[in-house]
Amino acid sequence: MTNADVARVFNEIADLLEIKGEDAFRVNSYRRVARTVADLAGDINEIAARGALDQLPGVGKSSAQKIQELLATGRVALRDELAAEIPFGLLELLSIPSVGPKKVATLWKERGIQSLADLKAAIAAGKLSDLKGFGPRSIEQIARGIEFLERSAGRVRLGDAWYVAERLRQALAAMPGVQRVEHAGSLRRARETVGDLDLLCVASDGEAVIQEFTCLPGVVEVLAAGETKASVRVEYAAGQSIQVDLRVVPEQSFGAAWQYFTGSKEHNVRLRELAVKRGWSLNEYGLTEGERIIAARSEEEIYAALGLPWIPPELREDRGEFELKTIPADLLRLEHIRGDLHMHTTASDGRNTIEEMAAAAKQRGYKYICITEHSASSAIANGLRPERLRRHIQAVRAAAERITGLTVWIGTEVDIHADGTLDYPDELLAELDFVTASIHAGMGHDLEANTRRTLAAIANPYVNCIGHPTGRLINEREAMPIDIEAIAREAARTGTALEINANYYRLDLKDQHVRLARDLGAAILISTDAHAVDQLDMMYFGVLTARRGWLRREDVLNTRPAKDIRAFVAAKRKRT
Repeated sequence: MTNADVARVFNEIADLLEIKGEDAFRVNSYRRVARTVADLAGDINEIAARGALDQLPGVGKSSAQKIQELLATGRVALRDELAAEIPFGLLELLSIPSVGPKKVATLWKERGIQSLADLKAAIAAGKLSDLKGFGPRSIEQIARGIEFLERSAGRVRLGDAWYVAERLRQALAAMPGVQRVEHAGSLRRARETVGDLDLLCVASDGEAVIQEFTCLPGVVEVLAAGETKASVRVEYAAGQSIQVDLRVVPEQSFGAAWQYFTGSKEHNVRLRELAVKRGWSLNEYGLTEGERIIAARSEEEIYAALGLPWIPPELREDRGEFELKTIPADLLRLEHIRGDLHMHTTASDGRNTIEEMAAAAKQRGYKYICITEHSASSAIANGLRPERLRRHIQAVRAAAERITGLTVWIGTEVDIHADGTLDYPDELLAELDFVTASIHAGMGHDLEANTRRTLAAIANPYVNCIGHPTGRLINEREAMPIDIEAIAREAARTGTALEINANYYRLDLKDQHVRLARDLGAAILISTDAHAVDQLDMMYFGVLTARRGWLRREDVLNTRPAKDIRAFVAAKRKRT
């Protein structure tokens, strides 16, 4: 079993216990085990084999025994007992935003609801209207949440899709006779979710490559296989799979195929219209005039023949890219990023120490980082009370003196309360180098209240960035309604950055909001919100999102040197 499998089972146990009504301490102990295992860099099987499970944070003797049982048998007796007592279909109800275990228990015990289908039918029949705790507004939120789940069904998060595609690309590249393999489709455009994956390759023996491709590890179903094309389903998590299409194309028409299978429908329609105006045709085989091939080998020559600069994949959405005379040379790239200003360590809910996060940042070529633990209100994340934060400030300052070749700052990810006040007093925030303020709880559907709450935080002279501004979790939780335009205007006025949280579960701000904020003059900060060293690599997805928002190097705060970050912080404190 994988780390993800084990984490899923322990989360299911926690959910079932909470539905049953067990005490919060017991429930949270299982959640902590799940989180610890999910965040592991190493293989849980290897850790178990050397008898080190009980050395993991939050994993006691009893939990270690259950993990061993799960790895050995594929089952945990407690989970089986709970599943026999509580309808397992109730767990799918927990996927609905705003529906927690207590509400699920009420629906089950009071109305006999045991599945998502039962709940939809009950709402449609008006059977919840007199149920305690389910007022009209609550029922409306649940119905909206069900619609959200149905809309996102079948879509895979960018990061999950990327790791599958990259693993397959590398496997294909290693096959005999394969000369080139590339991603295409919405993955190459870096859409936040992907419906399926497209891979293109050039190979001397296409049929042999197709045959070997259908037998790769992870392939759970072969949908079709021919001489030059195959469609398979590949498992990327327990019980979850994505369709992958591979096409073997001739080298001389690779550019045409790559462009055709990358551009959005709207982008490709515009390109074909330009071709038709010239009396030409454009398809996956080339740009042609009758039998004459005008361009086919590369994307660049196709765009050039149509009078356009080569348009980067992330911009191919028909959102104004055809009006560009040239593509900015400084369109953001990963190598432009100089540091990461939002990360967590073992002081709160992170997996690695200050020194380990710093070493990983140096390996990635960064010049500075900021350690930003959760504040006290985030109790589930082991948030720091003021006295703990003061001790942590000293610990980070001491570590910074020991660490060479990297500037290490101390900050916080401070919670924004419902009334817009912050978890820490200003005099404590003043001791920090950089402050990110975020909303983690109480995300309602009141646009004015959410906006007012965020604007209040922006007004604080010690808040330097608003973290994941809409609070969304892709495929799990909708963004809270919020006036991004008003927030961006005030952020620009006060010298407060807005974050692109690069974790691919968030990508918040999303691409359209990024472009709006940039146009309104707000500084953008791309952060990983990393809770472990390997999560620093998620900066890549933040950069892709920034590119989809047309950001250039100068638009992003953490492309600047450390002295400019200090000046950015000082300017706001002086201004306000």
